[in-house]
Amino acid sequence: MAKTGLLFRLAAKLADDWKSYQQKETTPEALAFQDGLKGTLGMYKELAEAQDPEAILKAEQIALIQEKEFANSAEMVNSIKPGLTQIEEARQSLELVHDSDAYQKAASTYAGKRKQGGLPLDGFREFIKSHQARLTNRLKADGSHEEKNILRQRKNNLKVATEAYIKLQRKALSIGNAKSKAMAR
Repeated sequence: MAKTGLLFRLAAKLADDWKSYQQKETTPEALAFQDGLKGTLGMYKELAEAQDPEAILKAEQIALIQEKEFANSAEMVNSIKPGLTQIEEARQSLELVHDSDAYQKAASTYAGKRKQGGLPLDGFREFIKSHQARLTNRLKADGSHEEKNILRQRKNNLKVATEAYIKLQRKALSIGNAKSKAMAR
């Protein structure tokens, strides 16, 4: 009998909590926040249009630093810390890919299972893969429509960065051009 009373009280309390939450979301401050997110989304879209992997990495670093600063749980911080470390590894790979000779030497050290389409799954591509998983997990959590749109755009930006980076890898390794075709003969 006590359990039934407890369940009724719990149901009433949850209803009150939900009502309070909904009221909180319609305050002038909350509405201003949601409007501000639309501008942020526009900036993330501009980043995608630029197709600059370095700028996209920097934007993700800025976002991760800010998320870490405002994290409200140890679990959240523990998810962000490796992302910040991986961004540094990604930046190093991005610098290296611009030096064809050095990148060819580095790429030769990757085992076949650490390659995809003949291209190394280096620090840049590993960061993108891990970070997309992080963003996908955040999409599963509660959040406003605008917040989720930003997360989706950030995932899209990572896809754009990957495509641009793969082109740089191909160029550095001379894959997909006349030189590599001549070498294949």
